[in-house]
Amino acid sequence: MRGLREGWRELLGEEGLRDLKEGAFSLALCNFGDYISGFFLQVFTPLIRSAPELIALLPAASDARGDVYSSFGSRLGTLLHLGVFKRFLRIELLTISLLILAVNSWVGFLTGSMAIGIGIGGRISTMMFISITSALLSALFMIPATTMLAELSFSRGYDPDNIVAPISTLFGDMITVPTIIAAYLVSRGMPKAVQNWIIYSAIIAVVLIASYILLKSSKGESRWARGFKILRENLPVIIFSTTLSMLAGFILLVNINKIIESVGILAVIPAFLEDGGAIASRFSSRLSTTLHLGILTPEPVPKSRWVAVQLIINVIHGLMIFSALGIFGYAIASWRGAEYLGAQIFTAVVIAGLILTLSVSLITYYAAITAFKMGIDPDNVLAPFLTSLSDIIGTTSLALTISALIHP
Repeated sequence: MRGLREGWRELLGEEGLRDLKEGAFSLALCNFGDYISGFFLQVFTPLIRSAPELIALLPAASDARGDVYSSFGSRLGTLLHLGVFKRFLRIELLTISLLILAVNSWVGFLTGSMAIGIGIGGRISTMMFISITSALLSALFMIPATTMLAELSFSRGYDPDNIVAPISTLFGDMITVPTIIAAYLVSRGMPKAVQNWIIYSAIIAVVLIASYILLKSSKGESRWARGFKILRENLPVIIFSTTLSMLAGFILLVNINKIIESVGILAVIPAFLEDGGAIASRFSSRLSTTLHLGILTPEPVPKSRWVAVQLIINVIHGLMIFSALGIFGYAIASWRGAEYLGAQIFTAVVIAGLILTLSVSLITYYAAITAFKMGIDPDNVLAPFLTSLSDIIGTTSLALTISALIHP
């Protein structure tokens, strides 16, 4: 064992070995919530079969949760460090309410339009209602949980920046699928007129809150100026990333029959979508730091050993998490009486996962050095973009491996 540890230390170095361990822990933590979501998806397979447009909502809804609450948690951490948490908490709660309503109205509109466009699904208003209601159900738990987690971690002497983002992501992943299913079930028993009233109320609330913040910020008060800045910088990025994620929803929707027939694949989709983005975001963050510190020189063909070590770490992380995910898919298939598919599911998940890992690693490197050369901080722009792009690459690679190995 000691010899093995020394071998890893010689290959990766002390810094690389630490990145390997810390990255593996955070990925495993996030995957726990995705396994729960995947289990719910598999349990509700008959419902997904009757309403396949729900699976198209998953990538964008998941990204919306992650983008909104990770940014919210990050801002709360900054306020706590600056000692102005209570002063700015009200405006933070107001802006996150606007972001939740605006982004999920847009996500529902896009999902409904796409489903109708390819001949699957019913009314756009129904998808908007499901998206908004799911987001509001999530917010009832996520906003208090994220706020309390930031306060509690800070009061106990921990840095909220290291704790809030991964744990809030974990919480968000755990409740995304259940709240989508719950919202759909509510929509089936609710009159269309009531659904439309809720949609119109959400849109009116967005307009009123945005107008109020704009009016207050124009008077120069710092709290309201901060709220306007959050909306100006955060909303366009989240809208863009969730729009991009709709391509992943489209890929899932057109392959829905193969996915449902491959018992166990449905259960791995939430974690599969999350893992590519998590690998890319970790790598992007490390690249940004080394670029800012001058440790890494932007090069079309990287000659730095540091880059090679980080790529090796990404591949190891990919092998670890996608092998575990393949085993999870195998277990679900066995539980549902389809053990004969287990080996194929495991192989498909691992191969698709490695394709995803290698693809996002290369894209992340070139996106980071391009942004840096243009004078743009990679920390400010890459995470939402890479998360959404990973959804597209992940769903494509998974669909291709399913077609090749399970449904040739």
